[in-house]
Amino acid sequence: METPFVTLDTWTLIFTWVNLLILFLLVKKLFFKPIEKMLEARNAEIEADYSKAKNAQLEADSMREEYEEKLSGAQEKAEKIVSDAVESANLRGEAIVKEAEEKATGMIERAEKNIEAQREAAFNGIKNDVAQMAVDIARKIIEKDIDENDHEELINKALEGLGGSDE
Repeated sequence: METPFVTLDTWTLIFTWVNLLILFLLVKKLFFKPIEKMLEARNAEIEADYSKAKNAQLEADSMREEYEEKLSGAQEKAEKIVSDAVESANLRGEAIVKEAEEKATGMIERAEKNIEAQREAAFNGIKNDVAQMAVDIARKIIEKDIDENDHEELINKALEGLGGSDE
């Protein structure tokens, strides 16, 4: 009798299934549980990292909002400082211009008073000179009886003397 190339033996099949079941239980006990624990630990770590990242994102958003508020406040402060400085500079500039105008007005008034005083002094000086000249002419006329030519010559000399005193 010839033996078939592939045979199915019931006992071999049962032993194979029993060996497979034992092998499965051993692998499950030795490999699956530690691997499952390792996967659970890794999953918990990932969840913790995800939670930390989410918290960090929320904190960063909060800090960004706070920074934007502070930046806005700083910009408002800077604008206020600049506007106050401009206003102060304008007021100071106006005060300086007003003070300069007052000084210029005062100087003009003093110059006008000085000119008026000098003009009056010159006028009084001329008046005194003319009066003195009239007295001198009168004295010379009284001292000497003169004719028309002498009188004219005397006036010319007096005028020359007046012109000479200016030089």
